[in-house]
Amino acid sequence: MEKPTVKIADDGLTLSTLFDTVCVPWADVTGIAFADYVVTVQARDGAYTLEKLGRDAEPVYAQLLTAYCDKVRKALFVTGEAALTAKGDVDGVRGVRVEVHEGCILSLPPDLSARRVPLCFATGFSDADFQARVSVVDGTGVTYAKLGYDHAPFVKAVTDAIVKLREKTAGQIQEIDPSLSGAQTARLAKLLPEGAAAPVGALRDIAPSFVDALEARLAQSRAAETYAALKALCDPEQIAVGFRKQDAAAAAGGLPDGLAEAIPEGLTGGLGGGLAGAIPEGLTGGLAALTGGAAEADAASAPADPYALWFIAPARSGHACAVEFAGADTEAAATFLYRFDVPWDAFRLKLNMALEAIAFKREIIRLTDEELKAPENADYRMANDRSEAVRFVRSSFAGRAIHRGMDSWKQQLQPIMG
Repeated sequence: MEKPTVKIADDGLTLSTLFDTVCVPWADVTGIAFADYVVTVQARDGAYTLEKLGRDAEPVYAQLLTAYCDKVRKALFVTGEAALTAKGDVDGVRGVRVEVHEGCILSLPPDLSARRVPLCFATGFSDADFQARVSVVDGTGVTYAKLGYDHAPFVKAVTDAIVKLREKTAGQIQEIDPSLSGAQTARLAKLLPEGAAAPVGALRDIAPSFVDALEARLAQSRAAETYAALKALCDPEQIAVGFRKQDAAAAAGGLPDGLAEAIPEGLTGGLGGGLAGAIPEGLTGGLAALTGGAAEADAASAPADPYALWFIAPARSGHACAVEFAGADTEAAATFLYRFDVPWDAFRLKLNMALEAIAFKREIIRLTDEELKAPENADYRMANDRSEAVRFVRSSFAGRAIHRGMDSWKQQLQPIMG
């Protein structure tokens, strides 16, 4: 048997022999193994065994594993340099690469069991007998052991990251409502980690002024009408509101998610000078409904609100909800609708965890299983494979109410919200 040629790229690997070439996308790889100078790449359509590599076998395995882990890291929306990298046992699995990042602990085994533990949802951290365990608010947890000399640095990196996240959330809460006391800020920070949405009633019990500040921001957003309409359909105190601080580019606005559905098919020239003539008169209330109108253009030089708000409105039935985003980057898009059989609080927790896990990229939720298989959605498919919360929320997705005027929006909402 001839020695195969292996080419590694960002989207996958290519295996070639004299008479055959096979391309295997990383999204189809379910495991990589190395034993007795043989590298095995397990994929959804079968196993590929690389033999006759000789002294190149171990370097080839190392390169494949590095490229695979890079792709998994990207698919799990983990960015930036790790504060610490180590190797140890993760829940009993030996020799796993472990990274501590600003918002999570990432474990990168050579298979589908990669785990991103969100530190904003951590409820406990223990360190005993050279084992560290992180407990998460959904009742799960992960144990890290046999880290060797990296054990103490690992513990320090995790505790430092948790403290920084808490301080970051507290600082943002104070920016939204400077009148809060330290005690109020600390209690709110527990309910609102990293963009999580919490019920208005629970927030009001802690600080009515903070709820007033959030609702004042909502009143100035394009979600003002939908928020008022949903308050009439739901128990207003049960509506959960969260916020995310955007970077300067996102706060400045841009094409909202879902805008393409409001623009006629075939319009590909972008938002140029001919846009007004390309959109039929009356569509979504005219051009002003899509772009904010001339009045908003005049205000464009004013500082943009850096906080993007979002809310979850549960139907009175308790088994459906509507989710709306009021940030500048998504505000004129669509209301996401869900049905579920678990208690409302349990679904809200899953939704909070799913959105945090995918950096609030809602597109992954609405894609069908078939669409998820498309090459351009490879990262989303890998995220779905590795996140139980994402899979649960996707399975609960019941459609979208597109913003094309309030009457149309309410008609789309009716079958789900009642």
